[in-house]
Amino acid sequence: MWINDHRLARMVDRIQEFPLPPGTDFGYFDPQVEVSGDSGDCWYTIRFELSTDRPVQEVLNHYRQAKIEDPDGDLGDYGVAGWTPFDEPGTPVDGTSATKSLIIDLDGMYDDTWTDMRCW
Repeated sequence: MWINDHRLARMVDRIQEFPLPPGTDFGYFDPQVEVSGDSGDCWYTIRFELSTDRPVQEVLNHYRQAKIEDPDGDLGDYGVAGWTPFDEPGTPVDGTSATKSLIIDLDGMYDDTWTDMRCW
């Protein structure tokens, strides 16, 4: 399990080293990693916050086109989703986020899971 945690931590490092889109900074919180699985299949989610003045779709496209190495050494073998917080104090009525905060989720699978009990 600790080997897979190390592999995921290295992916987090690569994400943080990857150039950010223009007008974007990392948010206040460190990236979070979640591991789950079923019958030996191991899934991960790496979630991180960005503060941006760019449109959400532009930031998503930036990370979807990125070729960041995953825990298995593959380039870009993960899905990318994003969401913004709504219903915050000060949220405009047009449905846009008041803080320009964007949460990015990178989701994927990794191999060599026979020793990782989180995957069973």
